[in-house]
Amino acid sequence: MTPDRTTLNTRLLHRALALYPASYGTHELAELADHAERRVRAAHPLAGLREVADVAGHGARVRLGLVSHRPMGRALATAAPLAAVLAGTYAAWHLWNTVQLALDLGADESGPSGARAVAVTALAVAPAALMAVAVLAGRWTAARALALVTVLATPLLATLHSTELRDSQAVLLAFNALVLLVAPPDRTSHPRPVAPWAVAVSITVAEATLTLAEGYFGERAAHTGFDFAAPVAIGVAIACTARTVGRAALTTAVLAGPPLLCPVLVDVHPDALPFVLRPVVLFAAGYAIASAVVRLSDRFAHRADPQHP
Repeated sequence: MTPDRTTLNTRLLHRALALYPASYGTHELAELADHAERRVRAAHPLAGLREVADVAGHGARVRLGLVSHRPMGRALATAAPLAAVLAGTYAAWHLWNTVQLALDLGADESGPSGARAVAVTALAVAPAALMAVAVLAGRWTAARALALVTVLATPLLATLHSTELRDSQAVLLAFNALVLLVAPPDRTSHPRPVAPWAVAVSITVAEATLTLAEGYFGERAAHTGFDFAAPVAIGVAIACTARTVGRAALTTAVLAGPPLLCPVLVDVHPDALPFVLRPVVLFAAGYAIASAVVRLSDRFAHRADPQHP
């Protein structure tokens, strides 16, 4: 590493260390600073910058109380892969529809936003879709980098340019990516892999059913679309992933937060409040049903085992 790069990364490291609160402890902070500075000086410039980002992220989480030994930190870690897959699957489906629209431009109606809006929309949703792929593949560093891009770029592009995304959709993608970004990485590194995959498959099936159905069946399929299937599927995933009732409740609150915040941020009319609250009810219903099934299956399994009276 060149001296200039070393000095720059060292300066950034000192600023990252300033994020730690005073309650962290002088001795602990000095030990952390010494260890991190040695790693930064010995690493390649890009790897050193990543080390600085890790220190800054941990310092911010410590200051906000979002560390892995706190209940909210554990709830965020449980919710992070589910939120990322939720946002990414929806983004991937929207990207597919955007590509289809681009292929159809000129053949029928070009749409109110035109080819440029289609291209900007694809650019806006692509990071979130790739984020879900990275989570499902277990590539957490890439997933968090894409989450940062999603949080910053998706709302910005939707605000500055005419896109096929509604404001609420862009905000929803950004908030779900933010859950992954602020979650403690030491807890999200080893989630149960079946739950995120189940969420992705259920949302994809629901969206495909809604798209393929027409007429009377299309109206009925709308009730199994993204707004309905996603919260229920994630509620089931929470029941299969969260280890305690308290963590499950906090995880449900974390995942139900974006659907509640988005309408507030985009100024939805108060008459739409029942539709805003619907995802929260579905999250809770999905968790309750799945939790009851898991407990009943365990009880029947114990009865079938002669060693358990």
